Amino acid sequence: MTWVHQVNPTRVLSHRTPRPPKPDARLRAAADWVVHCDICADIGCDHGRFGATLLLEKRCHRLLAADISEKALAKAKSRLMALGLAEQTVFTVADGLDALAALPGGKADTVCILGMGGDTIAGILTRGVGRLQGATLVLGAQTDLSLARQAIQAIGYQLTGERITDAGGRLYLLMLAVPVPDNAPRYTERELWLGPCLLHTLPAEWMPWLLRKQRLLSGAVQAMRSARREQDAVRLSDTERELACTEEALRALRERWEG
Repeated sequence: MTWVHQVNPTRVLSHRTPRPPKPDARLRAAADWVVHCDICADIGCDHGRFGATLLLEKRCHRLLAADISEKALAKAKSRLMALGLAEQTVFTVADGLDALAALPGGKADTVCILGMGGDTIAGILTRGVGRLQGATLVLGAQTDLSLARQAIQAIGYQLTGERITDAGGRLYLLMLAVPVPDNAPRYTERELWLGPCLLHTLPAEWMPWLLRKQRLLSGAVQAMRSARREQDAVRLSDTERELACTEEALRALRERWEG
């Protein structure tokens, strides 16, 4: 396999040799889901720490490091070159899953998209579904999780794992998804809001996430009720149902871990 580095070498930043990266809890959990594959694509690679971790731990043999920003990609390339990992890496400036075109055959075994909003991830998946070719997805949506779950389902994938991690006092949710047959059951409204895997496993780490969600939804409901605007009627109804589902999940979680 021939690996072509597609970022302009004259734009690569010069730095002293970095130490091997120490991933935080979020990146650690995401890396643990990459299981010794041949090619992993890091879409939105930013500083390159995540991709470097995957290669150093031999979780993948080859890496696609892609970012829409040439400046960000130059930082990633500088890091990976200093760590002696550039020969295992394809670097490309691209929008979303268009980056996969830089690979021979255009195919990766695992595609990672981390640190973006759920609406952004949903757009990347729906626009680039034809490029996935059955790749396993490791996703880290920071907002609009229901939109990300809707997109996962719409492209013919299904969640097989969801994890809550605390990195530096901030909570993050990671999702693992794989292709499923066309006749797979559809997610319920409750599953889209809260997560089918989390509802099934009820992990203890979910408690602070749900409590924060409850506070935000309660505040939104109170604000809409006080405003009494006719145009808010549908949104108020949806938010009230989501709040009720959140409180039901909290009760189930407390029964499991506090009862």
